This record gives sequence, C-alpha cells and structure tokens, in this order.
Amino acid sequence: MVRQGHAVLALDLDPQAGNLTAVLHQRGYRGHTLLSVLLGEATLEEIIVETKQDGLDLLPASIQLLSQESRLQRIPGYHGLLRRLLPQLSGYAYVVIDCPPSLGDLTSLALTAADVYAIPCQAEQLAFDGLHDMVRAAGVVRDNLNERLALAGIFFTAYHPNQRGTLNHGTVEATRRIYGDEALLPHIRKDMAVPMSQAMQQSVCTYEPGSRAAQDYESLTHAILKAL
Repeated sequence: MVRQGHAVLALDLDPQAGNLTAVLHQRGYRGHTLLSVLLGEATLEEIIVETKQDGLDLLPASIQLLSQESRLQRIPGYHGLLRRLLPQLSGYAYVVIDCPPSLGDLTSLALTAADVYAIPCQAEQLAFDGLHDMVRAAGVVRDNLNERLALAGIFFTAYHPNQRGTLNHGTVEATRRIYGDEALLPHIRKDMAVPMSQAMQQSVCTYEPGSRAAQDYESLTHAILKAL
C-alpha cells in the first residue's frame, strides 16, 4: 500500500509483538500500546512512531496488552472503543491491524472496527481447523457488533504450490471447496527472503523487492484493495 503512495498506519494488537513491532520498530518493546490509549493512559501522539519506510507509521504492541486486556473488559461497550477512535486517525488512507493468532477480546476489538478482514493461514491441518473458528467468530461479530464487516479472503503463507498430492496442497484445495474460489486471495510462497528481511528489520518488499515473496505480497495487496 505504501509503495502505491498511500499513507498507512500499521496497528499491532499481538501481545507477543513477535513480528510487526519487532520488524518495524524494535525488538523487545515494552512501552505503551493501543489499549494504553483506550484506557486513558496515553495519547495517540505519544505512541504512534514513524518507521524507516516513508508513509508507514506504527502503533506498536507489547506484552502489556495481556494485562491491559482484562482491565479493558470492565469498560461497558469496550468492543466499540477502537471503532470510535478511528476518526482520530484520519491522516491515513488505510489502517492495517495485525491481530493475535487467537480468538479473544483483542481480535474482537479489531473486527468490530474493521471494514474487511483477511485471514492468513498455514497449509497445515491445525491451522486449517483454526480457520473455521476464525470465520465463525467473525460472523458473530458481524451479526452483533459490526454489520459492515466483510471477508476480503483467505491466503496461505509459506506455501509450496508445486507440492501437489501433499497435505500442503490438499489443505488449499479443501479451503477452495468449502469457501469457494472467490474467497482465496493470492498465496505467499515459501521464500527465505522473508525471515532474512525480518532479521534486518525490513519488509520483504524493501529488503528484496524482486523476491517471490515480495511479488506475492504485491499481488495480495492489490487483491485486498479491490475488496475494499
């Protein structure tokens, strides 16, 4: 999105801060988070940071999210707090929220604020089982909290497209049968450029723009933007 000239805010809601905050900001971040703002402990201006990439800002995550989540639950109507905060982020063309790999209040908070959601999934049985849970949970949010929420699609990461007849390929085909071709977004092929770019704290599109993964993420971005 940034490479297309859009101003983007990456909002990290993963308490482990294992990828997004570590790559775009710093490893082992322990500072304020989105919930610090929702709980009145900080302002957006205090915690949004610029990244090395022009046009891309980050609202970081930290382990504090785990303790803050239980406090957030005491606020009436807390599921809608992020949605009500979004008008204060009007300087961005897009806000992209990275959710934790679990179904809980942080994910619900994000889905209640979102227009569309995309589900990354590994082509493995356990991840495939979790995919069904995610779609069902999003349906509950859509029916009760956010009627405009729509599925942009599902995409597989670290995918081996040539491994036909394997569990990897069978999982993708099962997803196609259940959700339809229209629900499948471009996949991200397995590529060593991804972990290498993370080690250098860069996006793969910046670190190695000619790599398979960078090309795949470009295709994925175009597909998601079409869904908006």
